[in-house]
Amino acid sequence: MTFRTTTAFFGLLTMLIISSCKEPDGIGLDVLPEGEEMAIAWIDSFTIEARTILYDSVQTSGLSSGTYLIGDFGDPIFGRVQSELFMQFKLPSTSVEFGSGAVVDSIILNLAYVGSYGSTDKLKGTMTFGVYELEEDLRNTSTTDSAYYSTASHSVSATPLAVYQFRPDLYSDVISGSDTIRPSLRIPLDNTLGTRILASGNLASNDVFLTEFKGLNIKPMDVSMSSGFGSILYFNVASSFSWVKLYYHTDTDTSFVDFLTSNTDGVHTAFHHEYASTAVESAIAGGTVSGAERLYIQSMAGTRVKVELPHLRELNSLGAVAINKAELVVPLDADLVDEYGVPSNLQITVIDSVGNPIFPVDFFEGSDYYGGVYDSENRQYVFNIARHLQSLLNAPEEVDYGLYITNSGNAVNARRGIFNGPQHPTKPMKLRMTYTIIE
Repeated sequence: MTFRTTTAFFGLLTMLIISSCKEPDGIGLDVLPEGEEMAIAWIDSFTIEARTILYDSVQTSGLSSGTYLIGDFGDPIFGRVQSELFMQFKLPSTSVEFGSGAVVDSIILNLAYVGSYGSTDKLKGTMTFGVYELEEDLRNTSTTDSAYYSTASHSVSATPLAVYQFRPDLYSDVISGSDTIRPSLRIPLDNTLGTRILASGNLASNDVFLTEFKGLNIKPMDVSMSSGFGSILYFNVASSFSWVKLYYHTDTDTSFVDFLTSNTDGVHTAFHHEYASTAVESAIAGGTVSGAERLYIQSMAGTRVKVELPHLRELNSLGAVAINKAELVVPLDADLVDEYGVPSNLQITVIDSVGNPIFPVDFFEGSDYYGGVYDSENRQYVFNIARHLQSLLNAPEEVDYGLYITNSGNAVNARRGIFNGPQHPTKPMKLRMTYTIIE
């Protein structure tokens, strides 16, 4: 084995037009016989091309957390973002009987809160939701083939069952008679829905019930939403506190029936973004030119970052290269961190030949290795992608379509962040790599 000279090493730097590679640091040299040392190099100035791009869609059904989003937020940087929910409600059993002469007293939609993003205070928190009855069937979403995505839409009734203005209260329990209900959004629905249920002949099974009562659409109704006003609300539709409750009485008694929902009951959300006249719109149009200094990532199928390493494979000109460590560092734009916080985790995925994301092999080494957790001290996110980059060096004939950087939990949170690009003047995005040249 021979020790590669620094001439070849600096020749590579010329090809890459990069400048901050360190001399071999001697890692591991003390365990090799004299004359058998391998050159080890460190570099942090690979050429990176990055840009802000739009999502096509994300899956919004069958979410394991049970969390689904409804709301309307005037984001001061990203523009207006909205989410609407589609859901079925089902019979609690196949033996529902209301008794002779049953009359509806009220019918209430209850959705249990689990969080929010935006403004929920008295000044900026008021929103208006509408509830509509679905006019087309929803499919069971228990399999991947039956999934719904964030662009889905369905026909609904022309007349709403409710138009409800409210300010979210995510902290106070609700007292209903002798029951204490966890913090919830409670919307009274038009009694005509309850009257139809009481009179229905389709109560023998959920299959026949759903032919008549196909489900509900809950969506924001405000004509506009000012910057900094409104919020995206997080609900657990699989909670025991999420239901449609029908209160009724007969000549001799009063009672109620809970109609429940679950993750497989056609539940899904649809997202809508308005980027016109925002900095995000300019960033998307500007490609790698805009992305050189600033990049934008937003959940709810908003925006993500595409990263390419156009000169990575030129490392192969040195011979056989073994990557010991490779960290992609993604710094926050500290000047644009605001009251709405930052993503707690980002994720990096490999782009396949049709533009779909797949996890790199590094992901399966575990979160401690893979990274992506927000480092509050250094205000950045770091990913270890050594195994993925090694696979690119080992298969130079395969096309490298690049990487996506996205917010984790894209369908179940509304977080977003602004990040430094690879040519930021003080704290750029960079790839830090340690590698060994093997003869």
